Amino acid sequence: MTSTGTAPTVTLNGVEHPLTDPTSVAALVTGLLADGSADAASPATARGDGDTAPTGVAVAVDDVIVPRGLWSSTLVRPGARVEVVTAVQGG
Repeated sequence: MTSTGTAPTVTLNGVEHPLTDPTSVAALVTGLLADGSADAASPATARGDGDTAPTGVAVAVDDVIVPRGLWSSTLVRPGARVEVVTAVQGG
């Protein structure tokens, strides 16, 4: 087997990104919100119950919702499709 030299990628909100190291869902969400790439307004940063994940955010990996309690232990594999959505209040 020969290597093509192509770096592994993940599709995040429809855009391909390099995946250089094993990355958790929590790290992807933190990075996405930190660089302002989320499609909606920035959610609150914590719920106040020791959970440091942002509120108003949902994540699906390959069309399966990942419960927020599993974000830090769920690794994203190369080739995965990840959708991060934020809730927006208003009409």
